[in-house]
Amino acid sequence: MSDPLTSPAGDAPLDVMDDEVVARIRWTLHKGLGAITLRQLIDQFGSARKALSADRKKLPPQAAKARETTRPLRDVLGAARRIGALATGYRLAGFPELLNHLDHPPPLLFLRGDPSLLHAPTVAVVGSRKASEYGRGMARSMGEGLARAGVTVVSGLALGIDGAAHRGALAAAGDTIAVLGCGPDVAHPPSHRRLFQDILKRGLVVSEFLPGEAPLPHHFPRRNRLIAGLSKAVVVVEAARRSGALITVEHALDIGRDVFAVPGTVGRRQSEGANALIRDGAGLVSNARDVLFGAGLADAAAEGRSHGRAPSGLDARQRALWDALEAEPDHIDLLARRARLDIATAAATLSVMEVHGWVRRAPGLRFARYPT
Repeated sequence: MSDPLTSPAGDAPLDVMDDEVVARIRWTLHKGLGAITLRQLIDQFGSARKALSADRKKLPPQAAKARETTRPLRDVLGAARRIGALATGYRLAGFPELLNHLDHPPPLLFLRGDPSLLHAPTVAVVGSRKASEYGRGMARSMGEGLARAGVTVVSGLALGIDGAAHRGALAAAGDTIAVLGCGPDVAHPPSHRRLFQDILKRGLVVSEFLPGEAPLPHHFPRRNRLIAGLSKAVVVVEAARRSGALITVEHALDIGRDVFAVPGTVGRRQSEGANALIRDGAGLVSNARDVLFGAGLADAAAEGRSHGRAPSGLDARQRALWDALEAEPDHIDLLARRARLDIATAAATLSVMEVHGWVRRAPGLRFARYPT
């Protein structure tokens, strides 16, 4: 078998029975040996497979002492095969370049769904589990607008903001990535089991934890780090001052990602974190369009879509205005006449279409199609 470490990063991810993947799983099963030590082994010996047969005197102390395993290897491999998981990781085929920006790129990732999404334009939408109705609505709208613009929405499958963002992307028939703090076969929280299945069918599930691993508290900071790493920008919709979403922001800032926040009600605890981010310099956003232009993703999103095709889900007024719009901005008066609508109705309809990412606004009440 060829050495996967020599494969280009853009190649397809690997089968879980690949020799190098099996070696990385074997090392991961050793008690007390973490991902950072495994990455050191890969760097020192060229692969985890070669490290297995290396002289123990040459291993890092933590690896040299690691003998007892937590679970039988065959059980983990069997579980991974049963769920149809693929694998990638640091220096393996299919590993996304974005994750190389992290201080410690993960040595092993399990993938379920569409692995090509690891290389698509991506934005993370994160926030509070105890979100308000306003927060959930904004997250869903943000997810829908980004997805309609051809951007993959990344989040953590949690209650509240995360789940709403995933659902928005799926409602727009778009793409979404769920990054888990548990094994790739574990739907957490259980109430999101159906959402988990929907993402498996139409998106991608990513986990650096072995199949069957429970959602332990110390897993979620690692999950948040991956969310930041996989995304070209991070949007915080609603978050308290001690929210896990702010851990995602810290990682995003460390690796130079753009950070945006949706303003919330002053004095409300769940808004304090997002409002503080805006005060400290995060970009203030109220819709997907703000994020796309703020993060410099508008052109990339447009390239990923087929020009001229009407978005799905348009009502009669929206369709009339879509047909009236051109690639270059026209004044609202002209658009209203073409669509046979009064100015007030045209203005209200165009505002909704803008939130969805279907149109772009230019100075002077002028609007143009935002190709889908």
